[in-house]
Amino acid sequence: MKVCVRWGVLLLAVNGTVLAAESLEFDAQVLRDRGIDPALAVYFREAPRFAQGEHSVALEVNGQARGRVRVSFNERGELCLQPQWLNAAGVHPPPSMAKLRPEQCTTLVEGFPEAVAHLDPGRERIDLLVPTDRLMLPERAPNNFAHGGMAGVFNYDALMVGSQHEGQHDRFQSLGSEVGVNAGDWVLRSRQSYTSTSGNSRFEHLYAYGARTLEDAEVSLQVGQLNLASTLFAGEPFNGVQILPEAAFAQLRTAQDGARGQVEGVAYSPARIEVRQNGVMIYTTMVPSGPFTLRALPLLSNQIDLDVTVHEQDGQARRLRVPAASLHEAQWAGPSGFNFALGTVRRLGSDDRQTPSFTAFSKDWDWGQATRLTAGVLAATDYLSTGWGLQRQWAGGYALGVKQVLSDDRSSGAGGSQTQLTLSAPLSGQLSTSLVAVRQSRNFRTLSDTGWNQALHRAESPGRDHLVFSLTGSVDQWGAFGATWSRYSTQGEPSQSRLGLSWSRTLPERISLSLNLERAIGDTASDRLGNSAYLTLGMALGGQRRLRGYLRRDDRSGVRRGVAVSDVLSENLAYNANAEYRDETAAGYGVRFTALPRYTSLDVGVGQRSGATDYDVGLRGGVALHRDGATLSPYPLRDTFGVLKAGDRSGVKLNTPQGPVWTDGSGHAVAASLPAWSTARLEVDPLSLSRNVEVLDGVKEVQPARGSVQHLDFSLVTVRRLLLNAMTVDRQWLAKGLSVHDEQGRYLTTVQDAGTIFLPDAKAGQRLHVQLPDNTRCVLRFPLPESPEDSALIERVDATCAPAELS
Repeated sequence: MKVCVRWGVLLLAVNGTVLAAESLEFDAQVLRDRGIDPALAVYFREAPRFAQGEHSVALEVNGQARGRVRVSFNERGELCLQPQWLNAAGVHPPPSMAKLRPEQCTTLVEGFPEAVAHLDPGRERIDLLVPTDRLMLPERAPNNFAHGGMAGVFNYDALMVGSQHEGQHDRFQSLGSEVGVNAGDWVLRSRQSYTSTSGNSRFEHLYAYGARTLEDAEVSLQVGQLNLASTLFAGEPFNGVQILPEAAFAQLRTAQDGARGQVEGVAYSPARIEVRQNGVMIYTTMVPSGPFTLRALPLLSNQIDLDVTVHEQDGQARRLRVPAASLHEAQWAGPSGFNFALGTVRRLGSDDRQTPSFTAFSKDWDWGQATRLTAGVLAATDYLSTGWGLQRQWAGGYALGVKQVLSDDRSSGAGGSQTQLTLSAPLSGQLSTSLVAVRQSRNFRTLSDTGWNQALHRAESPGRDHLVFSLTGSVDQWGAFGATWSRYSTQGEPSQSRLGLSWSRTLPERISLSLNLERAIGDTASDRLGNSAYLTLGMALGGQRRLRGYLRRDDRSGVRRGVAVSDVLSENLAYNANAEYRDETAAGYGVRFTALPRYTSLDVGVGQRSGATDYDVGLRGGVALHRDGATLSPYPLRDTFGVLKAGDRSGVKLNTPQGPVWTDGSGHAVAASLPAWSTARLEVDPLSLSRNVEVLDGVKEVQPARGSVQHLDFSLVTVRRLLLNAMTVDRQWLAKGLSVHDEQGRYLTTVQDAGTIFLPDAKAGQRLHVQLPDNTRCVLRFPLPESPEDSALIERVDATCAPAELS
């Protein structure tokens, strides 16, 4: 056992645990002789403790750091339990707190008798141990989901691509927009796109709908211009009503919120990519030269193939078809449920065919956890379609899926079937394969294929076959490799095949090497893919800077060599610069910047090649119209989002699930996407605050219902830290060791060398006094500017301590 005296307190250390002994009395004269105010011995004789009032402390609960919180202490230095910081700590408040007024203090002993708190005022830290039954669970019950809120939404995605060569100027422009309202957990959206090129413009309205989740039934109700979301039938555009399993409960997404797909390919130069589905452009973007992957595409349906066009920098256009079966995860990834739809077919663009009414119903049945059976029927005027599907998974990663849909168009007497087979299997621990096969018989028709104008279209539908086989694997010494072979054939037309091979390996010194080979077979179109080879060498240059060299050859452009360097300059700015050399032509140069200027997302690219100048500008983001005004977002707003407020200060950085956002001039920002029916965490970045600003509750957690608008406030306070240079009225520095008290006589701090007094949180008009050695006191006078210095951590102020009778 060790015995020591610290600040007039006897402490016993037994087996490493510090215990406070009975309080002691000290000789006041000895303390004065040593420059210590005797009042301090009275204040600290029981234990080291925080001064009365509010303090910002680092909190740890049961060994888990909870960040900094604002807590209060009573006149005895005991911690007061308050709902605000208890919620941030993840601790349920004690029931006794519900009966107390806000200004009353419930101590830890009163609220949690079994809890243990270690207070460390020297390091502004509290270590708290509470019973585990008082800790909040990570997942709350469904009835605790946050509902409600109202706001308007406007999303935009603008792209302009231009080229100038020998006085000729070509320009392509597109603007995708989405407008809507969230109110009462309803999501109302309308999506449209506008494109303009070479003097021709086109406006396309994609859909307008309303959706709401029926939480108790775990289904989503949709009304308006929809796309059929059945797992069996093609995603017909229609006007009507649809009921389907709630996407978030099943970790799936509804078709209207955007079934998500992924497309891979290779761009021979900086290129513009267009993705169309059902004849409508759903996505366009710019990509640098080399392999690319488009993720999270906003599909109209996961049952319709994609048409992808790659517009190269030199004007070439390459097209490829992506089968619907390869766009989405296995259907049995979600829970069993039913789909119901009722409405009329919606024709797009100038299509003036008839719009038959229909109803569709399908249901899934799960047999155990590895087998799913699906069956359904779709009936319309003079049209009937039925289908079934079976999915099965086995241990070890084996999976098989079979789906068949039959159609009967009674108006023309045409009937047929479409059969789809998917198979995936691991051949070894490092090798796997997959197969997608689709066979469509002659005269098979979807509902949208009916009602053809016989003067313009043929009555018969040709048969089609689509086959995709892939093999992927890796070898420790040789890297990762992949092979894909696809074949697409239509009755009466030559078949088209494509073979792709890829290989990549990471070498020592952070060097990467990759090779992509493509071969087209039987494609005689003018825009055919042809044969190509693409070799890439990448090297890390430190930080996030990277150098890439490449060599490529294809049948249309010959051999090209290039080098590119990229770097992330900050969290808001990145660039990519490249130079390319081609046989018998001048070198081409280009640079691209990707920026996040706080309230929008910006892409800018410019290049020079063979006497031509190319440029492109992309701008995307969203605007939330809410009860306090309009707030810009650098990301498009989804169906569930939040409006955040951090005081009235601009430029405060907030971390959201979508990415970082910054408050505007009114202190508002938008969390563009919150995960419905699960926990979302939002945080204030303390490094973005001014030196004299502290956040009281820097972390918010919310479980939003789909379609809700969450209004969350982060409380910020301006703290004035003063360093007083205090003198007496006769111009003498206050003696070291004198104690400083507030107007109620509560101890605050001690005078240091040369009359310096540190006040961690000074208030305007605050009246302080100093206890003098002769048991009298003097009152501190220090004028303060009305506005604090935001850049100053501590303000230095001259002070005069006048006798109390003169104040």
